[in-house]
Amino acid sequence: MKIPGYTIIKKINAGGMATVFLATQHSVGRTVALKIMKPSLDKDPEFHQRFQREANIIGQLSHPNIIPIYDIGRHEGFNYISMEFLPRGALDEKIKQGIAPEQALKIATGIAAALEQAHSKGYVHRDIKPENILFREDDSPVLTDFGIARTIKSKANMTQVGTVIGTPYYMSPEQAKGEPSDGRSDLYSLGVVLYEMLTGEKLFNADSSLAISVKHIHEQPPALPSELSGLQSLLDKLLAKTPELRFQSARELIEELKILLEQPHFANSTGKLQVHTLFGKLGNLLIQDAKYIRNKSLQLFGRNTEHNSLPSHTIEIAAASADNINHTQMATRITPTVAPLKSATTQNNKGIYGRSGIYVAAITALFFFGWQLVNGNEKPSAKEQWASITGETKTATTATLIPLTVNPIPKEAQVRILNIRDKYTPGLELPPGTYQLEISYPGYATKKKWIRLDERNAVVDIALQKPNQQRTNSKLPLPELVLIKAGDYLKGNPNTQSVKPTNIEKDFYIGRYEITFNEYDFFAIETNRALPDDNGWGRGERPVINISWDDAIAYINWLNKTTGKEYRLPTSAEWEYAARGNTTSSYWWGNNPEDAHERANCRFGCKTWWNSVFDNKTQVVGAFPPNDFGVHDTAGNVAEWTSDCADKIVAAQEQTACLKRQAHGGAFTSKVENIAAYSQIAVTATKARKNLGFRLVQEIPQARVIDEQPDTGGQPRRRNIFRELRDSIFNRDN
Repeated sequence: MKIPGYTIIKKINAGGMATVFLATQHSVGRTVALKIMKPSLDKDPEFHQRFQREANIIGQLSHPNIIPIYDIGRHEGFNYISMEFLPRGALDEKIKQGIAPEQALKIATGIAAALEQAHSKGYVHRDIKPENILFREDDSPVLTDFGIARTIKSKANMTQVGTVIGTPYYMSPEQAKGEPSDGRSDLYSLGVVLYEMLTGEKLFNADSSLAISVKHIHEQPPALPSELSGLQSLLDKLLAKTPELRFQSARELIEELKILLEQPHFANSTGKLQVHTLFGKLGNLLIQDAKYIRNKSLQLFGRNTEHNSLPSHTIEIAAASADNINHTQMATRITPTVAPLKSATTQNNKGIYGRSGIYVAAITALFFFGWQLVNGNEKPSAKEQWASITGETKTATTATLIPLTVNPIPKEAQVRILNIRDKYTPGLELPPGTYQLEISYPGYATKKKWIRLDERNAVVDIALQKPNQQRTNSKLPLPELVLIKAGDYLKGNPNTQSVKPTNIEKDFYIGRYEITFNEYDFFAIETNRALPDDNGWGRGERPVINISWDDAIAYINWLNKTTGKEYRLPTSAEWEYAARGNTTSSYWWGNNPEDAHERANCRFGCKTWWNSVFDNKTQVVGAFPPNDFGVHDTAGNVAEWTSDCADKIVAAQEQTACLKRQAHGGAFTSKVENIAAYSQIAVTATKARKNLGFRLVQEIPQARVIDEQPDTGGQPRRRNIFRELRDSIFNRDN
């Protein structure tokens, strides 16, 4: 194989789409990495787009941590890219060798800087993994392979929505679900890589790519080893399932990494190599003072070396110089002094190698020297030796601690520090560092905040807000309404004989949207009611769920009293009339259920199979188009309570004690067949469901005559299609 202008020296690496060669570029006499794509891809037009796109993207991203491109071309069916040669290999090889925590954080900082540059130019990498992180001679990390990167704002993506892009081990939950992603997806992937650097293990493992993807979506990441617990809060934020709970930008992550790197032990966390080094030094101390420690042990346990009736034990340290001890390999022999010579000799020849030996040595040293320090009768140099080993000074035991005071509003709010075990109390003394606070109080939105504790920042003021306080500025949120003019329609399934001519005698207003958490939470807080569960999907502009019919009535009664208006639940007839939106078909858009894909939120028939399994939840109100009346989400999202009693006997007797009520419209849990305008179910009035909400109707005073649509908007002038259709079917003799 020959590429004009280059001399190929040797193959460096090979992958599914390309082979990378070490080459010399003749024009400037420099060594380069020559990436040559497989000839079989030359006939694939999508490949050509991606190939050119990678070059175009990298050409726009000039940054020390992003690989530069020198040349791009095509020769005799071979597409190639000439790039900087990075001699220190890829991150996956370094992970196999073991990476110190400090180095892992530095690598993450470099890649975060590269992502900050890419994101600022509008690109998401989408394939952050160890194989795509290479190193220069000075060990600085470089991000490579922008082949599947895309523009954040581009709607003309080469990859269809619902297609999974990326490497399963490192993909974000939103990538795994085939959803649109932004820069926060790259940060999740970087978090997965950081976990692997710190532990040497994959974050999730499974037998198939699909199983790994499912774990990214649903399974909580494993905790870091205890010696790395100081980095747990960083990983938790990087690996949050919801993008809103992660670092919101690469810059935010970089700042946090810098703070951690400024701390000698990463918030009281030593890495595995540091722990082994400490144990090794303690082992050396044992070698030097074995006789002293043995004597102290006998004194400590009150044993007489000459008259002890129990078998005494001699601790022997393998004959080796301190310089030759491997941190994970140390020989110890424990032989009974009364054992036969042959047995003792055999035991002495065996030795016990491995980590257990080093841990025995370390624990022994810790025990004896700790005891000496506490009792003040240590060997004259013990404190100095201990300080030398641990890096502490004589004043380390009285190191400066800063009393932390958190002043929450309301003052009764609970304060927790999430990244340490200590329970918060006012004035809790802590070493300088970064801490994650959580402030919570019933009826208020829980707030989490990272703080950096030092002498200048020892008092923290945090005010909680009620869930809708910021949006409404304490102003009562009212539902947006649509005017529905009186008229006739055929109630029921038009595909059967169960239709019934129905007359809506009076104009009425109906909610353009379902009642949201913002609206209901305001009521719950004002009346000291428990806030309904949002199932972890978010509150705000999502439809309120997990409320019973009785809860809806309580909200309406409070709203009427507060506003002086006349709100109520719609009747079954009013609801279906408004939901149909001036149509006689099964759905407001027609009779074809396959058209539900971009018009409704249901589980089966409205979305891809993948999303029906892994994205089965409510959507914010108004996420889908309205019907001709201007009413949103009458098909799917959540089913909606109506005022009608579902118990025909009770309804006929006009009894107020109705046990079941009618709910209409289907929900995100429904099949597409069950979100038709005529769909309804009977639900126990006291029962709350995750797929059930409501919308309001407002009464119009009788004396008021409405000739035009209100400013809030509404349906266009309605044709007489209902009356005409009814007359044509039921009054043919007239």
